[in-house]
Amino acid sequence: RVDLPPPARPEELLPDSPFGINTAVRPETPDLEARVRALQQAGVKWGRQDFPWKAIERSPGTYDFEPYDRLVELFRRHGILLVGNLTGHPEFHDPRTPEGAAAYAAFARAAARRYAGRVDHWQIWNEPNGGYWKGTPEEYARLLSAAGRAVKEVRPEAKVLGLNMAFCDVLWAERILRQVPPDAFDIVCFHPYRAMNAPEEPMDWWMLDQYVKSWHRRDLTPEYPLVRKDFLEQTEELRRVVERFGPPKPLWVTEICWNTDLHPYGVSELRSAEILARFYLYAVASRKIEKVFWWTLKDGGPLQFDKAQMVGLLRADLSPKYSYYAYAVLTRLLEGKRWVRNDAWGPDVYAAVFTDDAREEDTLVAWTPKNYAYIRVPNTEKGLVCYDLYGTRRFVAYDPVRTRHNPFPLGQSPIYIVGPRGLRANVRRSEERRVGKECRSRWSPYH
Repeated sequence: RVDLPPPARPEELLPDSPFGINTAVRPETPDLEARVRALQQAGVKWGRQDFPWKAIERSPGTYDFEPYDRLVELFRRHGILLVGNLTGHPEFHDPRTPEGAAAYAAFARAAARRYAGRVDHWQIWNEPNGGYWKGTPEEYARLLSAAGRAVKEVRPEAKVLGLNMAFCDVLWAERILRQVPPDAFDIVCFHPYRAMNAPEEPMDWWMLDQYVKSWHRRDLTPEYPLVRKDFLEQTEELRRVVERFGPPKPLWVTEICWNTDLHPYGVSELRSAEILARFYLYAVASRKIEKVFWWTLKDGGPLQFDKAQMVGLLRADLSPKYSYYAYAVLTRLLEGKRWVRNDAWGPDVYAAVFTDDAREEDTLVAWTPKNYAYIRVPNTEKGLVCYDLYGTRRFVAYDPVRTRHNPFPLGQSPIYIVGPRGLRANVRRSEERRVGKECRSRWSPYH
């Protein structure tokens, strides 16, 4: 058990926050209020919420939004803004046809009009490059264009989220972008699941085994370049494709997790916690990604071997996993703080600095994908405070000999160092080790 301090600004709506989650709830969810309270306590500020077309349009042209009215207000009372995910068609509409696309656009228009000022971000379908869309890229492009235009007609300030694809699927994205006008949507969304590989790791087994060998077994080979890129390198390929067809667009990760199933591609609960923090930091401090939405708050069931169930920050009974505490500590230490710079950006050490202008205080976050590394951080008479992944607090008093430039040991779990404005991580590479001979490092953590 971790005793958490109260969350930062729990009831405020913070549009600029990067901290999101997939809510995976409906108005009739039995433990709905308990889940929303748990989201608030974790410091979540954005929720990706399904507005199922088939549940709202029960007969042609008739919409019943009332249950979702209550849901929207519940989240807002708890300081959580929503992205509306418009997906799942009723049996009397086929969104692949021109008539079905027009009906979907009418649904999107009705949603944007009803929730104007309360929900102003609308996602056009979920993972249309895979199992949630049975049509062609051309048919999705038609749907996206029609729905995006419909949302803007009634709410010009609203943002339309497009692509929303499984994987960093640059091949599919290019096919869509060739067919839609540049203003068809505002934000590019994708779900770069990487299974057991870390975000900084230049290998993606999940993409190799599922995307290349399954989805594209007839047209791609295991040498497909994106398989051997880390998360940000894949993201950069997507950014380049987007900018070939128009002005830059913000990139959001609207689904990601490291499943904790006791099965192939699963990771331990401890590993999921440290990777969660690293992914958020790697994404946000890169300045390439604006927001990240974890999948999801609560496990889908008790089956420990089932990948689809072992996805939550909480277990099915709402008891916290390590990752819940890691998320909560991350938000408490970084919410509302402004990124300043990266003092180190791999491959051995990552160190990012965020500042709190009101308190004139910096937070330096650092980790290594290796077993160990060191950074030195200048200390002052005010001392430095260090927090681990779960919020354990340690104070480093100033000593002119021993801590004036204090060495901090790093591991694969990020640490947070808080001190007066001007914090900086000093990192020096070691000389290459020579096999079988004595190795002398250019820098020791003790000097």
